[in-house]
Amino acid sequence: MMEKRLSGRALKRLLFSYNSVVVFLLLLLAGSFFIGRFTGNYTTIIVESSMWGFIAIGLSLVMISGYIDLSVGFQAASSAVVLILVINATGSIILGVAAAVAAGALFGAINGTAITVFGIDPLIATMATNYIFKGFTYYFTRNGSIYPEDALRDALRSNIARLSFFDLRFLTLTVTVIAFAFIVFAFVMRRTNFGSNLYISGDNPMAGQLAGINVKRVAFSAYVLCGICCGIAGVLLTSNQGGAVYTLGEGRNVFAISACVIGGVRMAGGKGTMLNVLLGILIMRMIATGMNLMFLPVTTVDLVSGALLIAVIIVDRYTTVKSLKY
Repeated sequence: MMEKRLSGRALKRLLFSYNSVVVFLLLLLAGSFFIGRFTGNYTTIIVESSMWGFIAIGLSLVMISGYIDLSVGFQAASSAVVLILVINATGSIILGVAAAVAAGALFGAINGTAITVFGIDPLIATMATNYIFKGFTYYFTRNGSIYPEDALRDALRSNIARLSFFDLRFLTLTVTVIAFAFIVFAFVMRRTNFGSNLYISGDNPMAGQLAGINVKRVAFSAYVLCGICCGIAGVLLTSNQGGAVYTLGEGRNVFAISACVIGGVRMAGGKGTMLNVLLGILIMRMIATGMNLMFLPVTTVDLVSGALLIAVIIVDRYTTVKSLKY
């Protein structure tokens, strides 16, 4: 009897630890067997995941530190606008990319300052800045879109979005960049003092302060890194579309939060790995791709995305309580 109880607890602990892997495999099998043309879209899933993945990477850092950022979608959109404005002003794609990433860092610093310096609640602060960045995006796109000149537009696409290695469609520059980013951030989180401080600050900020960790500085750094990641995402998305579209940031907060929580990042902070965040991103893209292949209307996709976010938060609460028991 005792052996069965122990084996049951071990199985539950295993499921709690690898739930994102289980969900990923189940969706992969279900899509492959029950949705037509799903297997032919593996490359699309990988490439699109790489474009949106940077937003989830940045948000995961903030969430692990025990905070939240509801402005990540329009941070990426505003960075995309800066990219196009600088390209049109200077004729240089390199300067445009640098300006977009710098703008992302500035946006992250604004959030970090509002929260760690002025003490504004993260939910309220980032909700407010989300509207600020949204207004910035809408103003310069005139509720439409802005593009570089034709030659620069083609150069932007060919040098970033359409550049692939070894004639492999899935091994694009965007996939290579995000793979490198995952490796770097995984190393940072596991092997550096900053990574340790991030986990400690999110799990028990009081203990972190007693241990000599500047919890607010750690949180500020997480917001700046999140902004940089959003800036990179804005560059990758703009290069794919050839311009900055005013709807670029719509709904991306739900995608990023869902990807992080599905990937095992705890809403309360202090837990999460880059590998699981990667799985969460792929899971979200597989769900979106599957629904598109089933020709579901956009309203249904939004409905499912919102319901999924509520579901993953409930699961996060449940698994957090259960993990403490076991």
